[in-house]
Amino acid sequence: MPLRVHRRSALPAALLAVVVGLAGCSSATSQLEDYTGIEQGNARPAESPQVSDPEGGEVIPAPGSVTSLVATGDRVMAQVDGGSALEIARVEGTRWIPEGSVELPADAGTATAGYDGTVLVPYGDGVVMVTSAGDAREISGLGPVTAAAVTDDGHLLTGTPDGEVVVRDGEGNEQHRVTGLTSVDRITVARDGSVTAFSRPDTVIASIDPDEDGAGPLLRAGKGAGMLDGYGDRTVVASDTVGDTLLIYSTSPIRLHQQFPVADAPWAVAGDATRDVVWVTSTGTNTVQAYDLGDGTGIRRADIATVRQPDSLVVTESGTVVVGSSDGAGIHLMRPTLSGPSS
Repeated sequence: MPLRVHRRSALPAALLAVVVGLAGCSSATSQLEDYTGIEQGNARPAESPQVSDPEGGEVIPAPGSVTSLVATGDRVMAQVDGGSALEIARVEGTRWIPEGSVELPADAGTATAGYDGTVLVPYGDGVVMVTSAGDAREISGLGPVTAAAVTDDGHLLTGTPDGEVVVRDGEGNEQHRVTGLTSVDRITVARDGSVTAFSRPDTVIASIDPDEDGAGPLLRAGKGAGMLDGYGDRTVVASDTVGDTLLIYSTSPIRLHQQFPVADAPWAVAGDATRDVVWVTSTGTNTVQAYDLGDGTGIRRADIATVRQPDSLVVTESGTVVVGSSDGAGIHLMRPTLSGPSS
């Protein structure tokens, strides 16, 4: 099928360490479930308590549910209305200053930030790439895409529903395929250029070498990882939604370094370079916490009540923490002051 490129303008372990190297993921997963009697993988956000009382900052209304938040500098893009639009705003402190919107395909997947600052939105036949200014380029004819990323040398990586990472040039032309996963639900590129992919159905995280035929090493990510985000030069952070822990990995190759308990049903995660902490939302408690990773155990430095169903999270370049509600409760912007170390 030929590629069609369109341009559109926007408006002005035992189980703790059952991070197991997997040669055959499905087999290893089924064996582990037989042993524990606990279903692994397929994490989803927990249904949050009905009552929420956001603490501090400002809560602004959003046009529907917020499914994803992406920051490029101090601009934030909120994916709303079931994923069918990106609302673009400049964030100053806790002020949300609208700048425009981008319409997305009806079957759009989760928006993520690319290595170069571009926002990538996968959908049923390709990828929409959006600049921080709101200019959009659609690459179609790729078949179903479940995740997308841009490498440090400009290659486009796309995920397929059956677990392949497709390496493409900047125009979307296929060059190579990396196999070995069950699904590709997220692809991240660290600042050092290393690529990591995540398969949510069997909670597996893997290193991806675009020049190799197979993914690996492959590690088991907790009991049921939910979301994945980059942190620093060579680190990715994952929420273990089923196991109520936070997982800290180094990349190139992927290796687990820390795992510690957090509040119920963690979901969205985001690195905060201004405070040198990692933030994680708890869909079980309608809160967002900050953890200092410096001593190797994870020390909680903040615990803040936020909007109901806090399924998305991002931190701007200047340090505004932004939480989005997938239940229509809006967007919470805050500038937290961290407390002293608290375990």
